[in-house]
Amino acid sequence: MISQPFLLVAQPMTFETTDFELAAAPGVNLTNDNMDMEWRSVGLNDTYVVLGCLAVVDTIAVLHTNQRTTDTIRVRAGATWDETATNSVYDSGVLPAFEGNKEDPYTTKTIIDLGQSVQAPFWRIDFFSPGHPDGQVKAARVVMGERFEVPTGINYGWEKVLYDDSIITTGPNYEDVQEYPSRPGVKATIGQVDEADFVALDPFLMRAGFKKPVLFAPEPDNLDTAQHWTVYGRMKGSKWQNPYHKWWEIDIEVSGLRA
Repeated sequence: MISQPFLLVAQPMTFETTDFELAAAPGVNLTNDNMDMEWRSVGLNDTYVVLGCLAVVDTIAVLHTNQRTTDTIRVRAGATWDETATNSVYDSGVLPAFEGNKEDPYTTKTIIDLGQSVQAPFWRIDFFSPGHPDGQVKAARVVMGERFEVPTGINYGWEKVLYDDSIITTGPNYEDVQEYPSRPGVKATIGQVDEADFVALDPFLMRAGFKKPVLFAPEPDNLDTAQHWTVYGRMKGSKWQNPYHKWWEIDIEVSGLRA
């Protein structure tokens, strides 16, 4: 299990192959940040995708799927896309899609700590969802790369935020609502950052900026709430403070792209 809060910026990925997919929901959708563009399988048998990623990876997140707590997932890496299954250099084994609680409208976020740094050009993800009422597997995004663990945690007083982009038009004796799904967000202060961690975290956040989505897991080991509090979205604010010599605090706000 991942024992610390962490931030993760997605490394570049390519879509390589899958078993069967709907033409309107291809596997390449797993590599972009439009959360309305999903990958969807055809049926539930032998369901997998293969992605390419040349970066060093220690964490993989499969985001916004329809997998249930009884469903499982497996990740393998290899030198060629077919060797991910026959001669893998990394194998997570079969893992639960998630553990703990998850309430509607939240979707499943599967976070896998590889326990090591792995560099391989091809990654295969197998989904096992026998008897799923949807008759198919759905997923919106795969994120992989090296996470930044927050060694001191986050300060008390952090906030869970709800964003609702619905448009409400009011007039005499009426309100007209154009509904959009609500999105979660997190505001938090990362405190007691020493000089060494500042040197690592500052360029990490500069590379992400407000343009690249960030996966922020403030309490990944709290299985009762991790599915609700973990957000993948863009930073809306980031501010460093230096209250003491070589001692830093950073305020960040991450606005999730989807629940």
